[in-house]
Amino acid sequence: MIKSLRIENFIIVKKLNLDFEKGLMVLTGETGAGKSIIVGAIDVILGGKVRSGMVFDEEKTTRLEVVFIIDKQNKKFLELLSKYEVDISDNEVFFTKEIYPNLKAKAFLNGRRITNSIIKEFREVLLDFHSQKDQQKLLDNTYQLEILDSFGNLTLQRKEFEEKFLDVKKKISELQNLKEQEQEKEEKIKLYQYQVNELEEIDLKEEEDEKLQNELNLLTHAEEIIEQSADIEQKVFENENSVYDIINYFIVQLTKFSDDNVHIKKSVDLLQESLTNLEEAITEIRQVQNFVNLDKHRLKEVESRLDTLNMIKNKYKMDIPKILDYLKKVKREIDFYSSGKKQIEILEKNYSQEKKKLQVLAEQLSKERQKIALKFEKEIVQNIKKLALPEANLKIRFDKVNTKKEFTSDFKYLTRSGQDEIEFFFSANRGVKMQPLKYAASGGEFSRVLLTIKKILSGKMDKKTIIFDEIDTGIGGNIAKLLGKFIANIGKSHQVICITHLPQIAAFADNNYAIKKRKGTKFPGIEIKRLNEKDKKEEIARMLAGTGSKLALKYAEEILKKNNKEI
Repeated sequence: MIKSLRIENFIIVKKLNLDFEKGLMVLTGETGAGKSIIVGAIDVILGGKVRSGMVFDEEKTTRLEVVFIIDKQNKKFLELLSKYEVDISDNEVFFTKEIYPNLKAKAFLNGRRITNSIIKEFREVLLDFHSQKDQQKLLDNTYQLEILDSFGNLTLQRKEFEEKFLDVKKKISELQNLKEQEQEKEEKIKLYQYQVNELEEIDLKEEEDEKLQNELNLLTHAEEIIEQSADIEQKVFENENSVYDIINYFIVQLTKFSDDNVHIKKSVDLLQESLTNLEEAITEIRQVQNFVNLDKHRLKEVESRLDTLNMIKNKYKMDIPKILDYLKKVKREIDFYSSGKKQIEILEKNYSQEKKKLQVLAEQLSKERQKIALKFEKEIVQNIKKLALPEANLKIRFDKVNTKKEFTSDFKYLTRSGQDEIEFFFSANRGVKMQPLKYAASGGEFSRVLLTIKKILSGKMDKKTIIFDEIDTGIGGNIAKLLGKFIANIGKSHQVICITHLPQIAAFADNNYAIKKRKGTKFPGIEIKRLNEKDKKEEIARMLAGTGSKLALKYAEEILKKNNKEI
């Protein structure tokens, strides 16, 4: 529960300290007195939006602080405190919000800086905040579904479904992206496959073009090479006085004296070696003759192959080594594309399985909701009778979601909250056709429906502080009294803070506070006073008649006496 609130430099408040008590705490005051500043400060501290006009003195920092007493019955609160390692040795924690003139803000928990998302986690387990805006929220089918899930303790089951839903949605998105990528690659892969087929058919070899060019040069000059080779062989071996014979003659003549002189012997050896070299040279020349044997067919083959190689080099604008590297690269791309296709097949299979599981979870959640809906309808009807609507009836109608906003057509009937779309149907009188709540209820009836919902939900929630900010629109007379008693009953199990203009509600309070706008001072501001019994009677008289006349005071006293007896 809230122990205290401290406000500095906020809206029209320079400085204010306020202590809170258990039970029903009612804040009253004339219109514009500043009642909503109190709950507004609590709202901002616990994650509400910071707006312009909130900083009173723009040269100073606005500081707001609320202290909560730790209630051991609020298990979710204790879990969060443990999660964020908050010291609870003093059995209380304090939340602080600092707002600077530029409207930048910082949040603190026990003096330690925390994010706004963490603050909102604590807000969920500490506060149940209701204002006239909640009446508008109640018109929303999505909010109605949240109410039903809260009543049926299905929030955890719904959260698990939502996590699964978002996980499957992410997988579908990944699959779709992969498909789009593969589709974009498909044309490119077709080109790559054509190029691979073309290059593999040509069967390129390293340095093939250089070797063929050399061969072409030989084949082109074959006749000249053969003639020269034959002439050389003839002059070396066959002619009279051939080179071979002359050298051999010298060898024979010099050999006679080789034993007598070292130099002659060496000359003979060298001449002998030259004969051997000549023989080897002629053998090589004969090989050339055989190779270039005017093979016109081979010449055509070489020319054709070189034409093919030059064509492919011009086409790819690369030399053969680079073309071979390119071939390896495109083969890898094709392999990668093939693996991507296999991955898509695997993902599609997994997606199909996940979709079936998700559908089963949605159906299970829907069945639970339909069971809970019957209990919810019964409790609403039983409780709303206490608010002068004895013939009122409320039914929940179920329909399957029909949306493509969140998923592909495969998930036409699913959203993150499941497969259900519900609507509250209401009738205030027996025999009147039930219609959607937004059409069937008057302002006062709507307020009573909302309060009844809050009443039955309060029994399902941990020990939160419940704030009612002027939810009594369109209500008066005896109905207002019933409403006050209704809220007072909630105050028996929860701390309730209620802003109201109705004396019938204020009369049921355990603690009353009157708020006035300060007058006759240099700075504007508000004054807040905790009322004793005498003050309480005078405040209720003011609310009844606008003055503290004897008649109004007497009527106020009667209201208080009756309320004490009824409670």
